[in-house]
Amino acid sequence: MARKRRVRAPKELVWDVTEWQRAWEIAMMRIDGAPTIVATQIVFHHALDMLDRGFILGDAFQFQLGILTMMDCCNDAIERGDCYQWW
Repeated sequence: MARKRRVRAPKELVWDVTEWQRAWEIAMMRIDGAPTIVATQIVFHHALDMLDRGFILGDAFQFQLGILTMMDCCNDAIERGDCYQWW
């Protein structure tokens, strides 16, 4: 008989006001002035949705995923030579 493997859910990540402010500063550095080539990508819009949803729900993990997705999108565009770093 196979044993069931326990899956542990990560503990909920709770941020205080200063951590939320810092996270928004990081996100806004990428959002403000984003070139059209980046701002029109579907991945960029999905990242914005993750940021909004994470903030509304107070879900810091979701918000972090949004920031990481956005940063990947921005860095990929820079590496391809589509634009220069704007932040």
